[in-house]
Amino acid sequence: MLGEGGMIEAKKAMAPEKLAELWTIDPKRAKRILANRQSAARSKERKARYISELERKVHTLQTEATTLSATLTLFQRDTTCLSNENAELKLRLQAMEQQAHLREAINKALKNEVERLRVATGETKVPSDVYNLGMQRIPYDNQPNMFSQSGPTNNSQSMQIPQYHQPLQWQKDPPIGHFQGLDINGRSSHVIKTETPSISASESNNSTTTF
Repeated sequence: MLGEGGMIEAKKAMAPEKLAELWTIDPKRAKRILANRQSAARSKERKARYISELERKVHTLQTEATTLSATLTLFQRDTTCLSNENAELKLRLQAMEQQAHLREAINKALKNEVERLRVATGETKVPSDVYNLGMQRIPYDNQPNMFSQSGPTNNSQSMQIPQYHQPLQWQKDPPIGHFQGLDINGRSSHVIKTETPSISASESNNSTTTF
């Protein structure tokens, strides 16, 4: 076996001249040696192609890895920016919610204040300029009869008119329309509202003489 192995090694290392001599001596052996050499050459060629293909794939994968790494860096940067924007939007949303709550509280307080003011000023007051006719206001509810009730009278002298601090113009020519609506006969102590603005002095005198 060792001899055959040594022979095989010798055949592999056989020079072309010796192989030509062997071809003349033992052609079959020479053919096997040539076939083995061709097979080894093809195997080397396949290995070389495979290695070349692997190298090409490695280069391609490295390029793709570089591209993906750059893309990943961009995505990470975008993610960081989006995270910052999201945090800022959350803060703005919280601030807007706080402002909304504050506005609601202010609106509620203003509504309560308006209601309080409405309740405080709910009593309608008669403007003072309605009675500002140059004489003092007379509380007719608690005042006694302005005219004395000394029995039936037939003249105008029985009518007693209280003395007021009237203007000089009223002393000369008192507006008869101001006393219209008073119960001259003393039937009622309150003032009867009339829609007639004023009457003439002659009509007032005629009415008083009639009573």
